[in-house]
Amino acid sequence: MLDIGTRVKKLRTERQLTVRQLAARAGVSVSYVYAVESGKRGSNLSKLERIAQALDVSLTALWDEGRD
Repeated sequence: MLDIGTRVKKLRTERQLTVRQLAARAGVSVSYVYAVESGKRGSNLSKLERIAQALDVSLTALWDEGRD
């Protein structure tokens, strides 16, 4: 099972989105996306939910690789 940051990055790259594009779609800062992907942030559920929506997956899919 991948950690959340690795999962976000994997989903983002699969969808051919840049960090800037994902941040804009999710309504979060570019630095927040970088922090999530590097494992430094990720405890804000409302922001993670917006990232999940921007990636077109459920919030639980960020924890479970089989759910995208």
